[in-house]
Amino acid sequence: MENKFCLECFDEGYVLANPRKGPEILFIELTTRCNLNCLMCYRNSWQEVLGDMDEKLFSKILEDAGEAGVKFIWLAGWGEPLIHPKFLEFAEMVKEKGFKLGINTNGLLLDEDVAERLMKIGIDRLTVSVDAANPEIYGYIRRADFNRLMTILKTLHATKKKIGKKYPILEFAFTLMASNVKELVPLADLAEKHGVGRIIVSNVIPVTRKVIDECIYTLNGKVDVEKLASLAAIKSLETNVSIRLPEFSLKTERKCYFIENGATCVTWNGRVAPCYNFLHSYTCFIYGREKNIKQIVFGDLNNEKLLEVWFKPEYVKFRYKVRFFRYPSCTDCKFHDICDFAESNLMDCWGNEPSCADCLYSRGIVQCPI
Repeated sequence: MENKFCLECFDEGYVLANPRKGPEILFIELTTRCNLNCLMCYRNSWQEVLGDMDEKLFSKILEDAGEAGVKFIWLAGWGEPLIHPKFLEFAEMVKEKGFKLGINTNGLLLDEDVAERLMKIGIDRLTVSVDAANPEIYGYIRRADFNRLMTILKTLHATKKKIGKKYPILEFAFTLMASNVKELVPLADLAEKHGVGRIIVSNVIPVTRKVIDECIYTLNGKVDVEKLASLAAIKSLETNVSIRLPEFSLKTERKCYFIENGATCVTWNGRVAPCYNFLHSYTCFIYGREKNIKQIVFGDLNNEKLLEVWFKPEYVKFRYKVRFFRYPSCTDCKFHDICDFAESNLMDCWGNEPSCADCLYSRGIVQCPI
């Protein structure tokens, strides 16, 4: 596809874009409904209409994804994918089209029948959100039955053994907070017991004032993160469970895993967003400072093709600027408390619209689900 246009101008010349490569990873949000009400969920600070993706749109997205060269599809978003009435049918459709398939879930709807069918469908990765090895702490965070989850994980592991498949790769997603910081190491033992090979650890982004005090990265030494990292490394060697820790302080390096990996997202109603962070509108707190995040949309798959949206000049320019750090850093700027630009993601002081200047994902404080 010939689609040349100027990305950036300098006195010495200009940067010319001629994008040819489509997206490789596609996150499809089947629903914004959920069966839980977790302490730290983004859904606690939004006021959007809940909804499910319809089959016609889903089929069209899969067709677009095939034409665009997408290799991996995640059924994941800001709702629980298994709550969608056609979840299993949709999962089958993904595999029938030849894509690799990942599912991000809280796990509580994975009964024996669903688990066995998913194994037979041939899913490639299954990430289950588990934030504690202690029933009381899990209940406080997820407001759900820990014993039920353990039964489900046991069934899942047994089903995988019974069918004799190497896949799916099983992972835990762990949101690290002050209330569960001591749970990470015991969780590795639980992971090993249930055939889970990796724990992806992410710091929390507070979306309510109540959760601000849960942030490990703002407790100024009250939590010994070096000791935590050391204990996690030792436990990882003992159990053969990989533990991927986040950063706990701001570093110079910034990296967007969505853009580096050629990933994009589609909301339940067909809107194309560049990443999880911009999937919906919500309020959060960055190091205690209130910030309004507005949903960022580059296209609508109800009436546009995925590849058309991907190659739009404004989307290509956005990816270029993020990949090559053509944006400021609000997070460690001395003016962020008095700067109007820092109040939202709509624009920054370099003129970028939208802005990633306050993104904790790019700093590794919060980890992308890729």
